[in-house]
Amino acid sequence: MSAGGIKGRTIRDFRANFDVWGTVDSWAGQYGFSLVEQDQVSRTYQRGTGFWMNAPKIKVSWTGSFYRLEAWIYTILINRVFTFGIFPEETVIESGGFINMIPRSMAREKVNLLLQMLGQPPIP
Repeated sequence: MSAGGIKGRTIRDFRANFDVWGTVDSWAGQYGFSLVEQDQVSRTYQRGTGFWMNAPKIKVSWTGSFYRLEAWIYTILINRVFTFGIFPEETVIESGGFINMIPRSMAREKVNLLLQMLGQPPIP
């Protein structure tokens, strides 16, 4: 979990000797995540448009020696305004706390399915 509570991203580093990109793409298609950004070493996926509701996002990157998975809830501007800035722009998906509780729970469920496919322990 990130330092400082629920603000930030949930991060997992792991090694794999199989097609990680194929696994992530398959998971994304199955659970409604769309590829929103890509470069030579990373891909970012988002569920939904992030216009009306806070959007779960994941980013998978190849560091040169291991893969890094980052997962977070992106809080839309209107929610940050209506909460007088209490909701951070990015929120980890671990359990605990009330900020973005339902979107975090839903995202954690989906990301844990991906972690299982990657042979990694779930996020509590």
